[in-house]
Amino acid sequence: MAKGFITSIERFKPHTFQAEQGEGLFMSHSHEYDELTLILGGGGYYSSYEQNIKVSAGDLILIPSGLHHGFVCTEPWTGLSVHFLYAKVPAFCQYLFLSAYQKPHRLWSAHLDEGDSQWAEMSLIRLEREWHSEERGDYSYDLMRIAFETVLLLFHRNATVTPDTEAHGDKRIVQEVLKEIHRNYNTPITIHDIATRHYLSESILRKKFSEAVGVSPKQYVINLRIEEAKRLLSQTSKAIEFISSEVGFTSSSRFYEQFVKSVGVTPLEWRKQNQQSAKPLTSAPPPNSPR
Repeated sequence: MAKGFITSIERFKPHTFQAEQGEGLFMSHSHEYDELTLILGGGGYYSSYEQNIKVSAGDLILIPSGLHHGFVCTEPWTGLSVHFLYAKVPAFCQYLFLSAYQKPHRLWSAHLDEGDSQWAEMSLIRLEREWHSEERGDYSYDLMRIAFETVLLLFHRNATVTPDTEAHGDKRIVQEVLKEIHRNYNTPITIHDIATRHYLSESILRKKFSEAVGVSPKQYVINLRIEEAKRLLSQTSKAIEFISSEVGFTSSSRFYEQFVKSVGVTPLEWRKQNQQSAKPLTSAPPPNSPR
């Protein structure tokens, strides 16, 4: 089993910067991966071009890739950071990111209460253990997916998000439909059922969705299933027929037909071309590295 969507997991130990360092107080940088950091103890600040966020124990910080940001520790802190590739995260996690990144190029944070913070920490520890394990199997992929999804749900539930004043009417409906599709894409979901739940005709839903997203709801479901199948093909050794069923196709022949139409090669050919190495994508820093 490959390392999947995680590029590295880093623990950081108590550390403070001296005030006399002046402008060097904030460790400013950017990176090609996304980052999700849980502060376990202590406190400090995270900054971007337009933001300066105070953080403390129980805070989750979500940092988009490419965002130039900095941090400073004002009270000796400990924490755990997960670095990952958005393009490779599982389907429902992608929806959670779409909801969190309502505005590009900014930091997002959520404060978890004690119970949720412990839950997030346990999930990240499980994720870390599976990611470092030398005896990985297909269940490891599923365990990492569930652990990561749990942390994102906790983030999503507790995030401080500025209400989008345009999130009414058609936009709200499309967002709800996207949420439903990402949550249920691997079930026998139908556009008729979705439209009925939102008190719309299929034709009206198709029109609203296509105008907002660029493709029809049906095509969006197919695209999502194909993308998730590609992730499973490259990140696991699961049988192709099993993957076909897991992502929601009712028959292997239908899966092969749609996969070749979308990708240009068969699932097996794509797997041979894209199967990831079992080695880490990047070397993980040693435990308790300074931050």
